[in-house]
Amino acid sequence: MANAYKRVISTLSSTGDTSVYTCPTATTSLIKNVKVFNNSGGAAQISMKVNTIEVEREASLADKATKSFVSGTDVLEAGDILKINTNAQPINVYVTFLEIS
Repeated sequence: MANAYKRVISTLSSTGDTSVYTCPTATTSLIKNVKVFNNSGGAAQISMKVNTIEVEREASLADKATKSFVSGTDVLEAGDILKINTNAQPINVYVTFLEIS
């Protein structure tokens, strides 16, 4: 098995569900942290989903505020998609994880 620590940095430029990470084939990913920064100029409604299931919700994130959505480890299996849903943009997303293949 190969282990690789990785990160994804994204700027979401549209509202609604946006895929920020897809777990590769024959891989398990341990998501360590998902940080979201509201850079939209106003309050934003933000939630995190895996595939279509909402796993964490932030009712409202003020402008220039940061929210950590994962404070431990979430497990994604091959093909799982981590999504951020927001009603504002731009939103900056920083994901750190360990891929095991």
